[in-house]
Amino acid sequence: MLQGGVDLESVILLSPFAQAMRIKASLALFPALSLTVGMVHSAPKRLELGFPQLAERLQVVLPGNYSPDRKWPAVFYYHGTGGKPTTELIQAHTQDQDWIVVGMTYTQEGNLPATAEYIEKEFRIFSSTRRHLAAKWNLDPRRCYVAGFSKGGWMAGFLLQHDPGLAGAVILGAGHQFLIRKPAKFRRPKSLFVGVGRQDETYPFALRALVHYRPLGARTTFETWHGLGHRFPENGSPALRQWLEIEANPKGDHQIAAEEWVNRRIDEIKGMPNLVDQWVAFRDLEKAPYLRALGEEAEARVRALVTRLEKGGRVGAEIKALAAHRVLLREEAKGHTIPLCQRLAGDYLALSEAHRGTRQAEIALGDHERMKKLALHFKEQLRIMKEKEAEAQKKKDLIPPEGKNPDPFKRAPDNRPRIPRNPLVPPRR
Repeated sequence: MLQGGVDLESVILLSPFAQAMRIKASLALFPALSLTVGMVHSAPKRLELGFPQLAERLQVVLPGNYSPDRKWPAVFYYHGTGGKPTTELIQAHTQDQDWIVVGMTYTQEGNLPATAEYIEKEFRIFSSTRRHLAAKWNLDPRRCYVAGFSKGGWMAGFLLQHDPGLAGAVILGAGHQFLIRKPAKFRRPKSLFVGVGRQDETYPFALRALVHYRPLGARTTFETWHGLGHRFPENGSPALRQWLEIEANPKGDHQIAAEEWVNRRIDEIKGMPNLVDQWVAFRDLEKAPYLRALGEEAEARVRALVTRLEKGGRVGAEIKALAAHRVLLREEAKGHTIPLCQRLAGDYLALSEAHRGTRQAEIALGDHERMKKLALHFKEQLRIMKEKEAEAQKKKDLIPPEGKNPDPFKRAPDNRPRIPRNPLVPPRR
């Protein structure tokens, strides 16, 4: 195997000089990028792409059903803090079919600066990679999606704001931060998938992504991972798998696969002993891409199952609690300030006490703790910002006013008080 996982049998065995000439010709067309695999008769399964600005090489996986006769959609996946370029999460949800998957990385490690200047640096790497893969491997530049978990999810959101040419994004374990305060409505529809743990501290920011992108014309899918904090589900995301399948083939026939999955899922939910669990699961099913693909009749069938459960007293209590909970979540999704966080912390606590004994009361208590932490976090950020401003002001005060800098070669005027003349010493003549 060559570096990058390419099988030797699929590589043209050129002489070192011929290989060098091939690579040089490739780089002449695309100077910012270098391939670390040999040229091939048919597409290799894996490629590595290197940039001088990056400490790690980007990973590229071509679909198992790749053919040079058509264009292919692509997902550019950004890893979380401390990670490396990877394609595994997306591959697990595409089954190596239909998508070019690119494992991306960053020009700098650590925190993600939310500035237009920094995002432009990352966008240049993304744009160069997209351009190269479009020229060499039939990537469809009009069907490119950005994705990521945690730090990568925030990066995906920033790039979706930055590049109007993107087809959509997958934001996992993250949400929306305002990079562009007055965004323009999308010229063509975009698709957005958001997945987040209900106990994740980024949950309200994930909701904010829906609030932000829906009015701009995005088709949104939201998946809540119940009981999870800041991690991806161990068994993967069925909704993400379906979403990727439909996005790859929007005009394809998904009827059989969708019907089989929906019917199986309905049977599984009906077998749950707890009625509240059934209600939650059916509500999640209503958002599943497969159910939407089946159309109104299938959606009405699931809605009827939800309605039947909601007539019971146990689920009815959950509905009341959820309605009150949603009011607070909507308010939080609009933005955060220290006073708002402090007030909402109290409101979530009051909600948990008012609806004691319900599932929503437990979740609201978790939201209460989350808001307390967020308020402390914002206070600490404010303290650090004020310290930096004070330090900057100190340095500024040490600089003489403009136009009054002393000339080091010119003697300063002597303003010291004079010593009185000694009357016993005769004056000089």
